[in-house]
Amino acid sequence: QLLEVQERSDHIGLDAAKADEAFLAQLADRPAPPVMVREYAHAVRSDRQPGQRSDSTETLYWHAGVQTDAESGEAQVTFGLSDAVTSFRATADAFTDSGALGAGSELIESVEPFYIEPKLPLEVTAGDVVLLPVGLVNATSDALGAVTLRTDDISGLKIAGVEALDIAADSRVRRIVPIEVLESFGEFTFSLTAAAGAYGDRVTRPMRVVPHGFPVTLGDGGMLEADGSVAFNITIPENTIANSLRSKVAVYPTPLASMTEALEALIREPYGCFEQTSSTTYPLVMAQQYFMTHTGVDPALIERSAALLDKGYDRLISFECGGNGYEWFGEDPGHEALTAYGLLQFYDMAKVRQVDQAMIARTRQWLLQQRDGKGGFKREQRALHTWLDDPDCPNSYITWALLETGEPAANLESELNHVKQTARESDKMYVVALGANIAAMTGDDDLAKTLMDKLAAQQTRDGMVEQGVTTIVGSGGVALNIETTSLAILAWLRDPSYAGQVEKAIHFIAESIKGGRYGSTQSTVLALRAVNAYDQSRAHPKADGSVQVFVDGQAVGDAIGFTAETKGVIELPDIAANLTPGEHTIELRMTGGSPMPCSFTVDAYNELPDSSEQCKVALDVTLNDTEMTEGDVTEARVTVTNTTRGPVPTTIASIGIRGGLEVRHDQLKELVKAGAIAAYEVRGREVVLYWRSLKQGDAVTLPISLVAAIPGTYTGPASRAYLYYTDEHKQWHEGVSVDIKPIND
Repeated sequence: QLLEVQERSDHIGLDAAKADEAFLAQLADRPAPPVMVREYAHAVRSDRQPGQRSDSTETLYWHAGVQTDAESGEAQVTFGLSDAVTSFRATADAFTDSGALGAGSELIESVEPFYIEPKLPLEVTAGDVVLLPVGLVNATSDALGAVTLRTDDISGLKIAGVEALDIAADSRVRRIVPIEVLESFGEFTFSLTAAAGAYGDRVTRPMRVVPHGFPVTLGDGGMLEADGSVAFNITIPENTIANSLRSKVAVYPTPLASMTEALEALIREPYGCFEQTSSTTYPLVMAQQYFMTHTGVDPALIERSAALLDKGYDRLISFECGGNGYEWFGEDPGHEALTAYGLLQFYDMAKVRQVDQAMIARTRQWLLQQRDGKGGFKREQRALHTWLDDPDCPNSYITWALLETGEPAANLESELNHVKQTARESDKMYVVALGANIAAMTGDDDLAKTLMDKLAAQQTRDGMVEQGVTTIVGSGGVALNIETTSLAILAWLRDPSYAGQVEKAIHFIAESIKGGRYGSTQSTVLALRAVNAYDQSRAHPKADGSVQVFVDGQAVGDAIGFTAETKGVIELPDIAANLTPGEHTIELRMTGGSPMPCSFTVDAYNELPDSSEQCKVALDVTLNDTEMTEGDVTEARVTVTNTTRGPVPTTIASIGIRGGLEVRHDQLKELVKAGAIAAYEVRGREVVLYWRSLKQGDAVTLPISLVAAIPGTYTGPASRAYLYYTDEHKQWHEGVSVDIKPIND
């Protein structure tokens, strides 16, 4: 703007100084633009009781735009303390309107006259023995006698008692409480109570117990017809851990049900990069669009969905690069294809919530600036990611995304001509499907029909569109077929004459659902997009009815009824108790009703599942020490190897950490800084490591530093490595046990 003022000033003979003054005067007359600032203030739970501590929140307040009083220069903020007995540091930095900077910090002490400090692992394995260290603190000036320590009786945990003790004034003592973890699995609430005369304290902590062995998931899906049935065969492996089976059998009467189920499945996936964050937020966007066009949706579901979407949006925009555009971990330069995916997501998101339009505008502009002048887009070879290997996929996808998000066709003439010609000549059905959508959107009806016919010729009897070859993310297996077929559905829905192909393809998509999930992130997003579009164009009322599940011909539980107004997932009884090692037939029978997708999943733990021969990476994990003393430091050595003859994309290694060991985050941050990994997460007892890609022959070896924090005997959980877009193929690595001895008091 200043340059424009100067150019106009030069034209009329003003010098640059006066031009500057004129521009500043214009700015002074303008009202200050509104600024949105995030604020977080911890709130105390309304059901909080005196003497009971279950809230260990560490961050209590955060505000980036506190404004002080003009006269006093002071500001007040309000927040609730958590239950932690500790010191909180309040830090503030500030600036004045003249540009002066300042900072300061103070300690806030949260104290109790008498309290206990147990240190409990978040997750353990059945069969572990936890030697729980408990600190008892007397902060008074008097000695406390006959102090008692007790725990609640918890089924699944065998907890030893602790004798009464005395604690001197202004002192602390430590006791070890042995806890034997029995063969019970699930989420437990561990409560420890101490009493000392008039004083008392009660601390509650969550603890998760998982079976020993390795987690595996079996499942299938299909279309359940009105007054019909659908059957699936399943084989439970002989080495399945007893009592570890959990199942979920569900029917999806509306796209809303599929979306919420997909969300629940995807939210359990690693949450590290831009795209994996999108695995939660994009289904939420489509769910919110569904909410806006349908009535009778549970208000609580809408509220929860909106809250999760807000959180996802805040995380997504944090991945914007300094030079604009988006990249998996927000590092310059931006990635063209991923930015197109982001633009499409933000554009759809803006239909259901507030999105920074200036950010969308600069993202679009950055993407347009990546055109190569030949009808395609630049492909920076900075990460050897297979999003980049085939130019036809990114060129077609980026052009489609720009059109879908409102870019005028007149601004993309060269790119449109290039994509149409490519689709006309290509044998890659993913590219053909994108071309068919683009041709239909730009009014090129003859080419659109030619390309839709080309897709129809590759549709199999089960509705899948074959010959996908590759996709923008280099998907393979199930995800490849779902992405290609979903794009074909979006194209066919633009022409009523392809209704038959649409119905068959939707049937295939319905059968591809596994526990609410359609393959990987990209395939799930495209599948839900196709399902939502199908619902809008083929909406029809559902009929009342009921559905019942059978295992090997025997009914499990009662039939579950539903009405034409049912919107959410229809969940059937758990069939795990009816499944033993060997072959079984699971059947769903519907009375009345109308055609609806259905699926079942069985989660179990195996002694050692087979690694997939199609996995493209190998994994080796060793622990330097298996016997340690509390406070010792050790290392796990992790080696991930690319076993193919070319680069592999988005490699993930999930390393199981033994109970009682804690990860040193500072060392993991150094690995990111050194470029050894792209990013990491610590999720429960797993350290998830990310690489954008591994080159041919790469064998990455790195240490994970661990501290022996909680004494006991622990069984190590499984580790696994895989590619994000073909996560059905995993390389497993067995864990080892570790023994941590307590230090002497």
